[in-house]
Amino acid sequence: MKTIKILNTIAVGIPIMLMLIGIIKQDSAGEFIGYALFSTMFTGFVQVILGIILLIKFPKYMHYQIYLTGVGGYFVLWFISSEFDLQDGFAYFLFSIPPFLAMYLSILIYSRPNNEF
Repeated sequence: MKTIKILNTIAVGIPIMLMLIGIIKQDSAGEFIGYALFSTMFTGFVQVILGIILLIKFPKYMHYQIYLTGVGGYFVLWFISSEFDLQDGFAYFLFSIPPFLAMYLSILIYSRPNNEF
C-alpha cells in the first residue's frame, strides 16, 4: 500500500508542481500551465490503474467499486454528450467529474493503513 500511496502522490503532484512553476516564472506563453493540464491525463491514467489494482486486491470493498463505476459513468456520459452534441452546459459538468474522482480515490488510498497490502 505504501507503493500505491507514493505513486498516487507523484501522479497528483506533477500537475500541481508544473502549475506552480508556471505561476512563479510568470510564464506568459503558458507552457508550464499547458504541461500541467496535459499531465492531468497521466494522473487520470495512473489513478484508474491504481483503482483497478485495488479492486482486484480488495474485491469486496465497496468504495473501489463505486470509484470504478464513477470512472465508467464519466466515459459513458462523455460518449453520450459527443454523440448528441450536448456541449454547452453539460461540458462544464463533465469537466468537474475527474477532479472529484481523483480526490475520492486519493482519500481512499490515504485512509488505508500501509501494512494492509
